[in-house]
This record gives sequence, C-alpha cells and structure tokens, in this order.
Amino acid sequence: MARKSKGENAAVRPPAPQPYATADLVSPQMRRIGGYAWRLAAIGVVGFGLLLLLGPVQALALAIFFALLVAAWLMPLTNAMARVMPRGIAATIAILLFLVAVGLVVFFIGLSTASQWEGIAAAFRQGVTDLEVWLREGPFQVTDSQVTEAYEAVVTFIRESGGDIALGVLSGLGSVLGLGTALAGGLFVLVFALSQPERMLKWFMGWMPQRNRQMIEDSVRIAWEGFSQYSQGVVLVAITNATVVTIVLLIMGVPLAIPLGIIVFFGAFIPYIGAPIAMFLAAFVALVTNGPLAGALVVVLIFVIGQLEGNVLQPLIMGKTVNLHPMAIVLVTAAGAAYFGLIGALIGVPLAAGVYGVMKYLRGDAVPLDEPESSPEDDAQPE
Repeated sequence: MARKSKGENAAVRPPAPQPYATADLVSPQMRRIGGYAWRLAAIGVVGFGLLLLLGPVQALALAIFFALLVAAWLMPLTNAMARVMPRGIAATIAILLFLVAVGLVVFFIGLSTASQWEGIAAAFRQGVTDLEVWLREGPFQVTDSQVTEAYEAVVTFIRESGGDIALGVLSGLGSVLGLGTALAGGLFVLVFALSQPERMLKWFMGWMPQRNRQMIEDSVRIAWEGFSQYSQGVVLVAITNATVVTIVLLIMGVPLAIPLGIIVFFGAFIPYIGAPIAMFLAAFVALVTNGPLAGALVVVLIFVIGQLEGNVLQPLIMGKTVNLHPMAIVLVTAAGAAYFGLIGALIGVPLAAGVYGVMKYLRGDAVPLDEPESSPEDDAQPE
C-alpha cells in the first residue's frame, strides 16, 4: 500500500470572511442589538435622573398620586351628579361624602376597639398561654428556653422598630411645612380633577407641539382610563373581600371583626399578597381568642377568597380593559416594594395599568377610549 504524503490529511483553512457591507463593517444584527442597548441605557439614565429629581418632592408626588386615586373613585359619582347640578358643586359634594365616609370608618374602628378592649386583652392573654402550652406539650415539643428566645427576639424587633419609627417621626417634624404644602397641593389636584377635567387637559395640551398633540391627548386619556378602571375595580374587589371576611368573623364570634375586615379591605390594594397577609392576622386573632378550630376555619376562608378573587371577581369586575397578566402584576408589585417599600407596592400596579394601555395604543392596537363627560365650564377655553 502506498504511503500518503505528509500534507494530504491536513485541514484546509477556509477563506477569510468578507466584511459586511456597512459603514463600520459590523453585521446588521449586531448594529440592531447595539442600537437597542444604547437606547435602553439612555432610558435608564433618564429614569434614574427623574427619580433623583423626585426625591426632594416625593411627599408632593405621593399626595398628587393619591389625589388622582381618589379622583378616579369619585369620578363616576361626580359625573352622575353633574347631570342635575353644576359640576363644581357636584365635585364638592362628592369630596365631602368621601371625607364623611372615611371619618365614619375611623370612628367605628375606634368605638369597636374601645368597647371590646378589656375582653379582647383577657382573651388574648389566655390564648397566648394556651398556645405556649400547646407548643410545649404538642407535637413540636418546644422547650422553655426556645420559647424564651423567640419571645426576646420579638421584643427586640419591636423595640428596634419602634426606635426607627420614632426617629422617622422626629426627623419629619422639621418638614411640617413641606408636608402641609404637599397635602394642600394634593387637595387642589383632587378638586380640579373632579370639577374641571377637560379644562385641565386642554391647558396641558396647549403646551404640547401641534403635530403631536392628538397622539399625546389620546395617550393621556388612555392612561387615565387604565388607571381609573383598575383603581375602581380594586375597590370593588376590596369591598367584597372585606364584607365576606367581616360577616364570617361576626358569625364565628371573633373579636374585632369589623376592624379586621377593614384591614382586609386596605390589604386588597396590594395585589395577591396584601389581602392574605391581612387575613392571616385575622386567623391569628381567631386562634388566640376562639381556639384552633376558629383559626383553621379562617385559614380555609383565606384560600376560598383567594380563589374567588382570582377566578371570579377580577375577571368579572375589571374585564379585559385592564388586561394585565397575573405574572406582570406580581412582578410590578415586587419591584415597587423592593425599590419604594409599601408605597411602591400600592402605586405600582395602577401606574402599570395606565402605561400598559398607552403602550398598546402606541403599538397600533385598538384601545377603547371613553371621553369623560364635560360641563359647559369645561368646554370654555382657558385664559
């Protein structure tokens, strides 16, 4: 057999690739990725800069946000009353009714707590004692030293948290004027958002470029629709949750049923996690005051209400107008809580609902747009 020459099995180097026919000889795919990268970086820098600018006026920003939130709740009532009276009077009546309702809620919480406090304190102490006995003698076999360590850890946490809260309050006393100004600004935004919504929008649009005015106006309306419809929907969900919890706790004879129901109401504003956390508080109260069976029934109630809220209430009340995916809601809530704490968890999803509607509109999808009703005062051109 003839021997092969030394170079017959050597790999042949392919020819050098030809450069791309672009100005910088970079592939179109890489140019596209680079374009997206620097644009996203620029958006991030601008967003971070806006957060820094909002730092000194965060109280005012939060006051304006909650004013718009209340305006979204009161807008249907104001529109209904504006059919038979001047819109300014209708807005004033709606705000006064809201303040009276809040005052009555606070009054009933205080009255219910004060009337049951002595019995609740005694039942709570007895319940804690029974819980300690069950932990020692039950299946967990917890020792006295472990109970003592857990108790000291809780006391230390409360003491340190109380110190931090006190320092925060003392440091905030120096900015009472700023807080008062923020509250006044929020009140003015609420009044004018209810009494002159179209006039405010026209004034704002007067500052926009003429060629982009229609697109910006549509975007503002769509953002408001998403924000207000989510805010109104979550109120109905919260009322339903709180009503069911309060009725069940009253039937079971659990103390502080009405205050616990109100806590569940406010907890529902933090999607998916707020209401269960509030109801676990109700379960703990039921456990230490009415026994393990009552606590277990409240835990079952938590599961039932969670299924009712996720599968019936939210699809029925909010429909497809605010079509945020549950995963998006959870991620937005988690991100808001991570960056801004409890306030971020509260405001994240309503803002995301508005942004989602605007993004659908800018992408070219059809978005339902209901223009708010206007009064003759709104139709007048601003000076």
